[in-house]
Amino acid sequence: MNFGFYYPAKSAPTVQWVPVTQPEYPAGEVLDYPEQIHSPSAGGTLYVQEKGVKRETFQLNFAHVSQSDRDSAQTFFETVKKSFNTFEFEDRNAVLHTVRWMNEFNFQLVNFGKYSGSIDLRKEPV
Repeated sequence: MNFGFYYPAKSAPTVQWVPVTQPEYPAGEVLDYPEQIHSPSAGGTLYVQEKGVKRETFQLNFAHVSQSDRDSAQTFFETVKKSFNTFEFEDRNAVLHTVRWMNEFNFQLVNFGKYSGSIDLRKEPV
């Protein structure tokens, strides 16, 4: 099973994180058009204005990762500077996606030496 994070690209990464602990199922893959304005008229007709492009996101939840795995994730997060830099994410099917890290780094200690947290990624338009 391939799964990993590569900055700037898998072909020549300067920093990478290939988690020992895989994310939990289900892993969310959300597709949305969040920049639409819609409003019904007095007569009941729905008017919709398109103001943006579709947005694809990945929601990954990790449970009970080791201290070293958590530290590697934090190093990767600090390298890409949250959503400032894009990087390549390889999903379970070995497909590479150019993404940005969208949420804060928040892996909490849940058991002695084990951490849990989530990562939200936003796919960049091609």
